[in-house]
Amino acid sequence: QDGHDYFINEYPATKTYSQWERVGYIQLPQGVAFIVLTSRDKTSYQKDAGLLEKVLKTVVYVEPKSGTASGREYAHRYRQLLDQHADDQIEPLLTEWRKKAPDDPDAWINSANYYFNQRQANISTKKAGAGDFKLTDRKTGKEAGSISFEQTKENVKRAADILQEATTKFPDRLGIWCGLAFIYQESGDFDNELATLKKMVAYAREHPTQLKWEGEPLEEPADKFVPDKLHEYGLYYEKKGNPEDDKRWFQISTLATEQYPNHAEGFNDAAGYWVDIGEWQKARESLEKAHQLNPKSVGALMNLGNVSVEMKDFSSARKYYEEALKLEPNGQYAQEAKQALRKLKKK
Repeated sequence: QDGHDYFINEYPATKTYSQWERVGYIQLPQGVAFIVLTSRDKTSYQKDAGLLEKVLKTVVYVEPKSGTASGREYAHRYRQLLDQHADDQIEPLLTEWRKKAPDDPDAWINSANYYFNQRQANISTKKAGAGDFKLTDRKTGKEAGSISFEQTKENVKRAADILQEATTKFPDRLGIWCGLAFIYQESGDFDNELATLKKMVAYAREHPTQLKWEGEPLEEPADKFVPDKLHEYGLYYEKKGNPEDDKRWFQISTLATEQYPNHAEGFNDAAGYWVDIGEWQKARESLEKAHQLNPKSVGALMNLGNVSVEMKDFSSARKYYEEALKLEPNGQYAQEAKQALRKLKKK
């Protein structure tokens, strides 16, 4: 909507941001969002001046949706209360919406979003992290502390309970399943996250033609859409780069390979886990399966080449690198493949 509040912080180099980054904050009805603009170097940083402000000015807060006539009325009223920051009226409205429009999934979705997005402001002497406001001492100009916005366990649980109920009422809505899994992920509850993903997969396998995303039928087959979602949840843990989270990544990839054995991504993810722990033979077996399912994947071929090098199987490595180059002679992996082949000549 027009007139939203925002400001830009020209950050110096910190542990969180580099010296060539700007952070823009936007005041939303339920909290504060932030956008980071990263420039390559000093020249780009100077050239990018004003660019972030243009983006912030074009941000549009989309009114909550509903697919039913009565639901649209509730959604409109909900939006008004958010804009007015009428917190004492919002919860009763959401409760009434769910009661009076029991067949409207957006009543549950908006309710869960409201509770999950509630934040409690905390002022501390800790350095500002991602999304925090930095407090500066006016006399010294040095950082004196930060303001952070944190969730409360009670609101997170309320959001999860609402979506849990929604999965039984609207099991065809994959967005509800994914939203519930996301809440568990964000709150560090991996066991419930994995259990939710397993239930989602079980329903999706039994009712592949009934599934919806954002209220519309899937635009691609369920046996591609769902494993792609599992891949996204697995990447969250892969990016953390520690042994415990790698195991969680592997559990999600195993769910994908067991339930969608004709989709390559799960096998690629499983191979990544085996590589991380040095199980080269298992990594190669997973990658070979991925390559079999998707023979045009240059990434899988490059990984097969790299694993073969680790196993001292240089003839196989050469074959995989050459095949990758043949598929994409000028692609993103081309230089890496050429360099790998040059190294193999010395073997």
